Amino acid sequence: MSASNEWTEWHLTPRGWERGTEKEDFRRIDREPPTDRVLTTKWIEQQGHAYGNMHCDHQEIWRSENGDAVNNLVSVHGKSPRML
Repeated sequence: MSASNEWTEWHLTPRGWERGTEKEDFRRIDREPPTDRVLTTKWIEQQGHAYGNMHCDHQEIWRSENGDAVNNLVSVHGKSPRML
């Protein structure tokens, strides 16, 4: 079991990046994905033990079949946030 395992989902929409479901060590906040999202990513921060290094990972967990929409919105709004 890790000392810390936190993550945040980010959804790319025409309005920009929107915060989705997030998990902190002792709570979880569920948010429905926006219906107009084109991409969903997850930023993960894990620490194996109290004095260990923080391991950070960025994962794509959902992508629209409309590749042009994804590419256009990424070019306008940039890559997903890398913070909790």
